[in-house]
Amino acid sequence: MALRHGEELQQWEIAVAKKLVGEFRRRSRRLEREEFDDLLQECLTHWIEVRGKLAPNADGPPVAYMARVVRNKLTDMLREQGASKRGADFSTVSLDAAVSDSDDAPTFADLLDAAVSSVADEAHAIDRNDARIDIARAMEQLTPRQRRLCTLLGEEGISIKEAAARLRIPRGTLYEEIKRIRKVFADHGLADYLAR
Repeated sequence: MALRHGEELQQWEIAVAKKLVGEFRRRSRRLEREEFDDLLQECLTHWIEVRGKLAPNADGPPVAYMARVVRNKLTDMLREQGASKRGADFSTVSLDAAVSDSDDAPTFADLLDAAVSSVADEAHAIDRNDARIDIARAMEQLTPRQRRLCTLLGEEGISIKEAAARLRIPRGTLYEEIKRIRKVFADHGLADYLAR
């Protein structure tokens, strides 16, 4: 089980990374939102870079060292997400930008409906351009899966059950995602735009 340079990942390396990623996801809400496989891939990629700098050891694998490297990587990822979250309010998004990565994805401008952005009472009327900016900022805060969920439930108008089947997640998880989406919109002053 000794570490051999230039070879593929060994089972013990994958097991150590899986265990630590699972522990960090259970403890951190920020990482809980990330896909397990994405986090695992980032950690293993980082480990491959670090392990290339290690001198070979015939006594056995450096499990403790790898665990420390992966923990540090996950901690750095948490810090980066915290920093990007704090700075997110200052960035802008083009209304012509697509909501998701798919080819037929609508733009942020397409998501705005003239009937929704205008209020009957003139004293409380919202400028359509201000609403677009607020919605764009709120959408930027969502994960790709949450954006996809907005598309499925909003534009495509499918049921919760169908959305859970398409996204291959349990309905309970889907309801939790909807709560998170509602909170993001409410935090941006857009609670009035949410369907009950």
